[in-house]
Amino acid sequence: MFLEQRDELYRSSILKLLIWFAIGLFLVMGLIIYQLYSTSVQLYNHNLDEWLRAETAQLQAIVDTEGVDAIQQNINNTQGDSRYIYQFVHHASPTPTNTAATAYPVIAQIKQSSTNTDLPDMRATKINLPDGSELVVGIDQNRYQSFKKQLDSSVIWGTFFPFIALCLIAILIAVYILKRLNLVNATMNRVMLGERNVRLKVGPDMNEFDLLALHLNSMLEQMEQSESKLKSLTVDIAHDLRTPMGRIKLRIEDLLYDESLSQQHTEQLDNIQSDFSLLLETFNGMMELYHLENGGTPINKEMCDLSKIVRDAIEFAEPTVADKKQTLHFTEEMPCLLYANPSLIFRAVFNIIDNAIKYTHEGGVIEVIVDCFGVVVADNGRGIKPEDRERALGQLVRLDPSRTQHGFGLGLALVNTVMKLHDGQISLSDNYPGLRARLLFQEKLEPEL
Repeated sequence: MFLEQRDELYRSSILKLLIWFAIGLFLVMGLIIYQLYSTSVQLYNHNLDEWLRAETAQLQAIVDTEGVDAIQQNINNTQGDSRYIYQFVHHASPTPTNTAATAYPVIAQIKQSSTNTDLPDMRATKINLPDGSELVVGIDQNRYQSFKKQLDSSVIWGTFFPFIALCLIAILIAVYILKRLNLVNATMNRVMLGERNVRLKVGPDMNEFDLLALHLNSMLEQMEQSESKLKSLTVDIAHDLRTPMGRIKLRIEDLLYDESLSQQHTEQLDNIQSDFSLLLETFNGMMELYHLENGGTPINKEMCDLSKIVRDAIEFAEPTVADKKQTLHFTEEMPCLLYANPSLIFRAVFNIIDNAIKYTHEGGVIEVIVDCFGVVVADNGRGIKPEDRERALGQLVRLDPSRTQHGFGLGLALVNTVMKLHDGQISLSDNYPGLRARLLFQEKLEPEL
């Protein structure tokens, strides 16, 4: 999942917040560990100095009470202890680095001269012996370097390993949260695409995600109930009004046959009858859409040839094309066999072609193409603005502000519903100029070769 969604993960504000938190915690931990590191180094150096002082004091006491021979015997008895280095000096060498020989301190950092390469660099002090020689007592500097190396390694692992662990934990947390949010987004997208009875899964823990899912499910249920009531009310009104309006239409027809009416009255009644016919068609279209969307109309599918359906729709639209002196081209790039309802597909294709004819100027050009994906209808008319294309697929939507064309905004809504019933979709795009409408089908049958 991480590899598939890394782009989404990189854009996640949750991951960025957690990473910044890890960086801040890393800086705080770094400051604390650095302070502990400095304190540990100082404490270790202090312990080395204390060991040297203690050893020097003990040897000095032996010299003062028992003499030089006793100190040599004591050194021989402690040869198994590798902590200290002993050297008898009968001349001025070795000399402490950056320190005068007369001011040789209790503890100094000694670098051996070229004549004493058998001894390592060391932290050392000295004892003045009664015979005029000196006893240098030191601790190998490698002991300090070994401790510091181990301490450096511990600090590095103790600083960067927790930071890496925090980053990995942040990624895991972000992936988990994104996974839960993606479920919500996917469900909302299904609802936006028109799918109904979609619900989010609510877990038994009732954590914040479960509560969010519960509230969204409740909201979706209320929205579906309100939408269902509104559609039902609209259809009921359309159904109730259709009968009296049909009677009015019949009475107007009876009046048109009355020879006693004047020519002016006859024309007015004829216009009234045309308007009533449009109203009845609108009510019938609303009821048909309602039944299609809610499964009230059975959809019988069969194998059909899309090219034949398109040719029939073009033939049906040719008189209107001729009236507007337009040019309509048909091209079959590839056969397209569908498992669909031929009647509904015919109506969808005809509505798209009729819209292209209606909103293309006289003398315009319309092109209809059938390929392996479906059908494309392109014109060089006025087109639809990008911000209005999604809204144009809704019911009772008119994008013509002047209302110069007849219609009630149900043509594209019917096409959208028919495409959904066939697991397809309609997409609208620019044709530069004009509109390019594609009906894309998912349920296709491969043509026999």
